[in-house]
Amino acid sequence: MNLLRRGPRYLLRFDDICPTLDWALWDAVEARLIAHGVKPILAVIPDNRDPKLLHGPAASDFWDRVRAWQARGWTIGLHGYQHRYVNREPGLLKFPRKSEFAGLAPAEQREKLALGLEIFRREGIRADTWVAPSHSFDRATLAALRELGIRTVSDGLAFGPFRDRDGMVWVPQQSALMRPMPFGTWTFCYHAGDFEGDGMARFDAALARLAPRMISFEEAVADGDRDRSALDALVPAARRLATLARWRPVAWTGLLSLLSALA
Repeated sequence: MNLLRRGPRYLLRFDDICPTLDWALWDAVEARLIAHGVKPILAVIPDNRDPKLLHGPAASDFWDRVRAWQARGWTIGLHGYQHRYVNREPGLLKFPRKSEFAGLAPAEQREKLALGLEIFRREGIRADTWVAPSHSFDRATLAALRELGIRTVSDGLAFGPFRDRDGMVWVPQQSALMRPMPFGTWTFCYHAGDFEGDGMARFDAALARLAPRMISFEEAVADGDRDRSALDALVPAARRLATLARWRPVAWTGLLSLLSALA
């Protein structure tokens, strides 16, 4: 199993990127990413209407910043449309129970996606991938994305990138804060609240340790020419165990140690 023997590869994703970020915090994070040569996935909300994401005054140069990130080779994800939850549908991944898209009529979903992409187009931004708010989307969402020209998803639970039956490449996003793994391709997803208290110090330590094995989203997509396997199906099972254990690392560690021994 090449997946088990190649060693781990990592990606970093930052969600809820919008004009009202805590920019002092973000500038500190961005400096660290540049220093380590990391090319993250940045999930950008086209038209944020979520009051929970108002962390400070809106940056007047927001779209200039997004264009600069993309020019630097960082991946820009379409993070929904307005980040406004409208129902309690969990979507394909079955967590959590809130959504901006899942459960809505296909035409309504397509309209939201088209409006978001039109904002990107107007601002000179290319949507490199789809990043659903709260992981919630359904098959109608994916069909609309394909129709609108987006063929990759930053989400899902597997040990590495894979291609689904409709030709979409999924680069899985399995965990939150960085931690070393023995094998597989892992996307760690950060939000503003993850840097509170000693969060920045923990981020620094983990980034210094894992940066040598960080890859770009494009490199991950290049590995996606495979079907999702029976081995991959163990990842959602481990997530359920980890959730029951309140995300203590024991669930991941036990499963990964067992599979490493079999490699």
